[in-house]
Amino acid sequence: MAARWVATVAPWESGARLDIRDSTARSPLVSTTAHMSVAFDGSLYNRADLARQLAAAVDVGDAALVRLAYERWGLDVAKHLKGVFAACIADAVQRRLVIARDRLGTYPVFYAEANGRFAVSTSVHALREEPGVSRAFNLEVIADHISHRWTDQSETFFAAIRRLPPGHILVSSGPGRSSISRYWDPVPDRGPIEWVPPEHVEEEFEKRFAHAVERALDGGPAAIFLSGGLDSISVAAIAVDILGGIGSRGLYALSLGFPGDDSEEFEQRAVAKSLGLEQEFVPFYDAVPGRMLEATLAHMREQPAPLLNPWTPAYTNLAKRARRAGARVILSGNGGDEWLGVSPFLSADLMRDLDVRALVRFFANYRRSCHIPTPRVLRTIFWQFGLRPLGSSLLERVAPHAWTASRARRSVRALQPWLAPDPTLRANIVARVERSIPPANPPRSFYFRDIRQMMEHPLVAMELEEMFEMGRRLGLRYANPYWDGDVVDILYRTPPHVLLAGGRSKGVVRATMARRFPGLGLDRQRKRGATTFFASVVASQVPDLWRSNQDLPALAGLGIVDPHGVRRMAVRAFETRDLHDLVRVWYLMNTEAWVAAHA
Repeated sequence: MAARWVATVAPWESGARLDIRDSTARSPLVSTTAHMSVAFDGSLYNRADLARQLAAAVDVGDAALVRLAYERWGLDVAKHLKGVFAACIADAVQRRLVIARDRLGTYPVFYAEANGRFAVSTSVHALREEPGVSRAFNLEVIADHISHRWTDQSETFFAAIRRLPPGHILVSSGPGRSSISRYWDPVPDRGPIEWVPPEHVEEEFEKRFAHAVERALDGGPAAIFLSGGLDSISVAAIAVDILGGIGSRGLYALSLGFPGDDSEEFEQRAVAKSLGLEQEFVPFYDAVPGRMLEATLAHMREQPAPLLNPWTPAYTNLAKRARRAGARVILSGNGGDEWLGVSPFLSADLMRDLDVRALVRFFANYRRSCHIPTPRVLRTIFWQFGLRPLGSSLLERVAPHAWTASRARRSVRALQPWLAPDPTLRANIVARVERSIPPANPPRSFYFRDIRQMMEHPLVAMELEEMFEMGRRLGLRYANPYWDGDVVDILYRTPPHVLLAGGRSKGVVRATMARRFPGLGLDRQRKRGATTFFASVVASQVPDLWRSNQDLPALAGLGIVDPHGVRRMAVRAFETRDLHDLVRVWYLMNTEAWVAAHA
């Protein structure tokens, strides 16, 4: 189980020693010399290679290994670390503090400055309890979250606490003197793209993916959240191979059964049987016997931010079953949609290049890969992610200032009238909206701009932090092989047409899994989500929940919403049964419950 610790230090004033305090009796590994102190929490995947390069003993601790690496490579140290980790280095000689977070952010890293010292932790809650750290909310971030706008990956929901983005390093030479930079980037915005040759993709991907699953299994007895989709099926298949083949013990399958059209029960049971896995299939309403949204609100106190995943109560139930069965690691296919798929923004690049044949082929692939009506696919590919971004790009080139100002005005007009009744807060939000308008002409392509968001969008970091916190609370480690740095590196640089091999998305794994599980139709499987079920839950449960807490006292008390305006919007949503507005009401209640739990 991950520790809940805080490291504080002021190396520019009081020496190199990190002061480590924790509430779990599981402090991070620490290595200290007369002039340097290193704290390391996580796992180093390449520790054997590092030990050889640094002429270190094979059994040297991870923190000592990181210290030796820093002594060798200085501020380039993070470039040489592979794994999932949070690392802090206090260097009294250079009078600086260095903080690093793993490539994709599996381990959270938060920090704050208080009483002339720097405080670092993997836990927002632990930092809030640190003397001198303000407990005040970041009102602008909460208001943006309600508006489905996330502009700064470094911000958290607390004004004094910052997030170190994944794949970044922070260097502080004193209070208020810090710089943050990216140390890992599969495809930088400048320079040639090192595409993986198409003929090498399959072999190299399989090798890296197997290593990622093997690293996940190193954490102890494992369970897997087995859905009926290609992502978790591929993880399960490779895990069984590593553990010794069909019927081998050591992997426990847990499957959640969604009702109605969203059910994947046939595929879930068939895959578990084919792999010889012991499986526990749990119907949704056995996992969440009461009202799902009410159960979701009950999870807020332990979370660093409002919950993003409405299915949290159900999967928490599965995780507890895994824990009782002896599991210490839970594998999932999380990340497969992001990294095996192809961004629809590819259509804008194909239009710009006048590659009509490839565009038509992409449209056909997209239609075959998703459960979406053809008219909607046409609008998605040819307008929403095609002509519209191209038109915006052209207008910015012709009249950059006027077009950017026009886009900002439209974004400001879209703000809800009941949001931020306080004039000062409203003005701050408007200013944030205007500052956050992204360039309409991305440095490389629309495709690469979109997939970069999978590394840099605040919601991605928040989702991984949410999973980490749930694992910490349950005494488990969540492992997502598709979020492994080596796997992401190759998929990021795989040409889109290879990812679409066979005429459908996820071509890198689809053919292999279809051959391994004949009769399941994986070669023709389309992406399914529990959207129909979620819509029915929102429509049936939100009105009752709203009536019990319709004034939103926590949000209204902070001046973030006008309760009268929100009430009018909610009443209209209940009368019209408009799903978009009903989801908006749920989002408000979700945020209200989190704010109330942390006030």
